Parts: sequence; C-alpha cells; structure tokens
Amino acid sequence: MKDVEMPIARRLVTTLIKKGTEMTESVSEIVKREGLTIQQFNVLRILRGRKGEVASLQDVSSRMIHSNSNTTRVIDKLISKGFVKRKQCPSDRRQIELTITTNGLQMLEKLDNDINERESSLVENLSDDQVKQVLEFLSKI
Repeated sequence: MKDVEMPIARRLVTTLIKKGTEMTESVSEIVKREGLTIQQFNVLRILRGRKGEVASLQDVSSRMIHSNSNTTRVIDKLISKGFVKRKQCPSDRRQIELTITTNGLQMLEKLDNDINERESSLVENLSDDQVKQVLEFLSKI
C-alpha cells in the first residue's frame, strides 16, 4: 500500500491540535497538584486580569481558552473552594458579579513560578523573535 501525502492544510491543523493538546496537558499537570482543573485555573487568571473589577459570567465565558457550557459549574467549584466570590448585580438582578478572592490570588501566586517555567520550557527551542512570528502567523488563521 502506497503512503498518500497529507494535504498541507490538514498537516498544519493536525499539528496545531496535537501541540495544543500536549501544551494543555503539560500545564494541567501543574495546576492539578493544587486540586484545580485547567478551566478553573483559566477562570482565576481571567479574574486576576480584571484587577479587582467585577466580571459577569458572560465576560468570563467569552475569555475562556476552552469555551464550554460548563462555565457556571467551573465557577461554582471555585466559589466552594473560596477562590471566587459571587454576588447579585444591584442594577440587574439577573446578572451576577464575579471577583477573585484573596485566597484565589494567593493560589495563583503559588502557581505563577512553576507555570511560567513550564510555559517557557514549552517554547525553549524558539527565540523571542520566533515566538512573536508564530503568534503573528496564528493571528492570521
């Protein structure tokens, strides 16, 4: 049986999916040590990035790396762990306001060095300019 060469577009998509999965699993390994899922970690980083400003569920959902319908459940878990605080919006009772707690910030600080090291190791074979190039190329897809 003759090997058929894979179309270049399929090869790129397949490689991106595979590398993305490998990177996700590598980062997940670190956050799991602290009893977090990658989605919970993502929500905490989104809320930390708000610098104390409240976020709505829609704000968080739209910024999630892994978009899914489980955002409410992920946030509920973070609330039960004491990492996120939820309150009803005073001007619109249908909306909820989310903020990261001091415990949530401390958890991220605890993870920051290991995550930074892992992320750096994942791209260590690339120069800073090459990383910028990859980001530029990916933004065009």
